Amino acid sequence: MKYIYIVALVVVLCISSTNATNTSNCTNVNGDMFFNKCMMNDESVLPLMASFIMQFVNPRTVAYTTTSIIVILPAMLLLSNSPAIYPTMKNKYMSLKLTLVHMLHRASYPLVLGVGLYAIFRQRRPCFCNGAHIGSYYGMPSGDAMAGGILGAFLIDKAPFYPVISRIAGVLLMVSVCFERTILGFHSVGQVITGTTIGFILHFYSTRVPQWVLFIDIACQWILGAIALQLDKSLVYQNNDPNNLWVWFVWGVSFQILVILLLIRIGRSPLEGWRLLKSSYHNIHSPSNLNIQAEAEDHLLAYAIKPSSDPHESDERFQRRTIQDADIPWTFVSFFIFFVFNFLSFCMQNWNWMVHTSSSAQQSTHM
Repeated sequence: MKYIYIVALVVVLCISSTNATNTSNCTNVNGDMFFNKCMMNDESVLPLMASFIMQFVNPRTVAYTTTSIIVILPAMLLLSNSPAIYPTMKNKYMSLKLTLVHMLHRASYPLVLGVGLYAIFRQRRPCFCNGAHIGSYYGMPSGDAMAGGILGAFLIDKAPFYPVISRIAGVLLMVSVCFERTILGFHSVGQVITGTTIGFILHFYSTRVPQWVLFIDIACQWILGAIALQLDKSLVYQNNDPNNLWVWFVWGVSFQILVILLLIRIGRSPLEGWRLLKSSYHNIHSPSNLNIQAEAEDHLLAYAIKPSSDPHESDERFQRRTIQDADIPWTFVSFFIFFVFNFLSFCMQNWNWMVHTSSSAQQSTHM
């Protein structure tokens, strides 16, 4: 129940923080109602603050950052040179990898589900300024606010550092993103509140269900988005339009493909992997289940416990084990497939695959 109060607090703060006058002489696309009208403000320091916030908290930055950390994470094992502490390091490595894979899954919601919901709600972005729409065609719900809700819920729920400070930071993060999206004119107050609330709920849903449910979750997002975006006759773009929603959708799908490939590799064996997939992310990281993938042979790596008569043989055994646990070949295959689908989205934009194009399509500013 306390989380509902937190969301309500975010809504109140969001409304008060965006109660600014439209100073850009923009047209209210969705009407003059407070929750729908354009709040764009280009005076004083407000847009400067909003642009600064936008650099750090948006779905693209979160997805790219999380993916980059996953790429370099195996170095944590490969650079290890202490067999005595290796079992502990390995378990920390697996725990961190699981955390990052799940964070990438949640970061993909605005990129895939959020874009699919655009074509379900079909509510335009609020501002038409200087002969062009601000942002892409649709804006309900706000994908950036959804990302802010997901990250804010993570800070509130997991409290990774000082609990009180972490939870305050989570609330301020959500409010800051709402402020940024409305002041820059990309979304209305109603759109950011909806996005934040959806993101907040998605965090608790995705961290409490068994991990195998995430595969069904992803498949449903693909079906929803592919059907809704292709059936919407209003989605007509100019050539090489950077705000092409279908391209955004396929780009987001590439991250979810990476999540699937990394999740199915959990465990030293299919049986062990299935045991972990039946658990929720929340339960795996509970105090009673921190020792992920512990093995009976781990103690053999410690020279002090069972030294080898041949030091060279001991070093080779240790190196083989670190390479095996780092799982470089599967990581390489996973990222190769990810890059193929990621590149496919750029081809779709360049050659207008599976999109409706027209030279008379409405012009809009780039996100």
